[in-house]
Amino acid sequence: MDMTLNDISRKLFKNNRKQYGLFFFSIVFSIAMTGAYGVLQYSPTVTNVLVDGGSTQTISQAMFFGSMLGIVVFLVYADSIFLKYKSREIGIFLSLGIDRHSVQKIVVKEYTLLFQIAALLGLILSVPLAYLCWALLNLFLETQETAFSIGYVGLVIAVLFSLLNWFILRTINRRYIKTVDILKIIKTSDENEAAKSGNLFLLILGALLVPAGIIAFFTLQNIGGFLNTTLAFIGLAGAVWGVYLLIIQCASIGDILKKYNDKAYYKNIVFYNLLKQKIRQYTRSIFVATLLITFTTFGIGFIAAGFIDGYNVALNEPYDYTINSTYKHPMTEKRIEEIAKESNVVITDIKQIDCLLLGVQNNYKSGERDWGSRIIVGEDNFNALSGETISVSKGSYTVYCDSSMEYKLNAFSAASSLFYNPTTQQEFSLTQNEPICRNGLFNTRSIFSSFLILNDEDYHAIASALADEYKAASYMVNVENWQGTTDFQNNILKAVISDNDGVIFTNWHNSATFEKTGSQAEYLPFEGNETKIARLWSLYPLSKLSSTTTQFEAFATYLMLMLFIAIVAFVSAVMVIGLKLISTIWDDAAVYENLRRLGMKQKKIKGLITKQMLFVYFIPTVLGCLIGAFTTYRIMLVSGVIYIGETMQLVGFVCGLVMVIQLAIFSVLRSRIIKNYI
Repeated sequence: MDMTLNDISRKLFKNNRKQYGLFFFSIVFSIAMTGAYGVLQYSPTVTNVLVDGGSTQTISQAMFFGSMLGIVVFLVYADSIFLKYKSREIGIFLSLGIDRHSVQKIVVKEYTLLFQIAALLGLILSVPLAYLCWALLNLFLETQETAFSIGYVGLVIAVLFSLLNWFILRTINRRYIKTVDILKIIKTSDENEAAKSGNLFLLILGALLVPAGIIAFFTLQNIGGFLNTTLAFIGLAGAVWGVYLLIIQCASIGDILKKYNDKAYYKNIVFYNLLKQKIRQYTRSIFVATLLITFTTFGIGFIAAGFIDGYNVALNEPYDYTINSTYKHPMTEKRIEEIAKESNVVITDIKQIDCLLLGVQNNYKSGERDWGSRIIVGEDNFNALSGETISVSKGSYTVYCDSSMEYKLNAFSAASSLFYNPTTQQEFSLTQNEPICRNGLFNTRSIFSSFLILNDEDYHAIASALADEYKAASYMVNVENWQGTTDFQNNILKAVISDNDGVIFTNWHNSATFEKTGSQAEYLPFEGNETKIARLWSLYPLSKLSSTTTQFEAFATYLMLMLFIAIVAFVSAVMVIGLKLISTIWDDAAVYENLRRLGMKQKKIKGLITKQMLFVYFIPTVLGCLIGAFTTYRIMLVSGVIYIGETMQLVGFVCGLVMVIQLAIFSVLRSRIIKNYI
């Protein structure tokens, strides 16, 4: 019976359903994960919270595109495995006398149809996948600002990403068919890739480049400037290259061991040679998996640092409450005491500080200048509250900041600054005194983490010409047992919101320079925007209680985004490693059969397979956890994080959890692989 090319293709397809299915699933998984990531990264839920140009936005987007790059490499690798098994079909077509151009058309047509269906399915699944993951996280972190919404920009990026992958893989496949040798196809199962010998120097170099590159990146980035930024990214590239070198040398560890301990080498000679023969395949998959697990560890550690630091700082603030109000909406000491009495709260200490809001021209070391609104207090008021005895001469100012906020001094690099009165619209210059940095004088989470101190005479002269809308008062209150003051906290908040008629001037802290910056007032109704206002409004009545409970909601979106990133990265890493394990055992099945014929016992063969799997599975896990933990540590050092030890404990827990999950998955994979191939 005559058979057409389509009949042959269908028959070959049926014989290789397993390989087609694996490649199809790889595409669906990759596109679905990328789409789900994009849907959330660019959703209004996230973009409304992330500050444009802020570190969290920059890092989350860098991890997004970094994961995309890793997925491209993963798909290229999956395609190479697919082509390896497809090569037998290509060989059959060529042996039948069909010209390469026709074979190319057949294979590319089949590949295009397979890819398009898989990509479309992945895009369709991306939205429900994003929703399911977000809904799962929402069970633990639900707030007003974590409602699910679709980021259509992310979907567009996923579509473009699909087209890019289709083009890359199509080009690879066409080139492969154009250049492949039919004899090479026949012998393909017996061929191994040539690899360079392992080198102890390169192993040490890789181990040094990783931490050195990470240190250089964060240190130079923090200094700023074009040259430092350029050098920072060179350092980052060096760190990535170091990871690549480490993986190559780990795959060639047998050569290094042979030079220094030949007895140990010859004891496991088959294992070391199997590693070396597949070095390029190992390197590519392990490199991608290492980066993805690094993203997992770093993503969780980075966002947790802010929450852990904020939580511990709140617990150690010098005052239990900081209650703020403008002169337009006054809160008095008597009124606070009345609310405390109604709430069955005993006040042990209450202090008042008055302040003004003025425009000040910031002078940076780079020579750049811009305008910002600054809190101004008088020297006598400051001394009375702090117990200090500073003196500020007339016509000058002193910058105060908490020691954890020393970066605030960056805007005061000049010997004097230009001030702006928003009421009279007059500018005047004051000289700068030596800054004062102290710990524990004021609550660091309040507007008094930094301010400028003026001579009393200058302060009162400016205050007399300044409208009440630019004046504020703050009451710092200590109570008995702050953990049991929920009613007091709620009643204070209700009173402050009522004073503002339920509509909040969220950017009051920038209002003194609206004329200079071209900005305008932004108002939000409190009802329905409680969480957002707690995060944005500088005059929000703060307490240790709110900072450890209500204020936690301000971190929820950040935390959920980074947790989702970690889930995507970790699952992607598991898929990359799992695919590599399966392909490794497929590739080496003939080797195991030969070893059995040579008399190697089944127990030894199982041990050999286990060693290969351990290498492929746990090298990226260990390296990824170590690099992710070290990267988290370095960014905390340059970010002024105080409670680094507590964050690193969490990072250690995350690494331990990753190892436990990997061990469980490894055990299942090992059991099934040995069952199928031994």
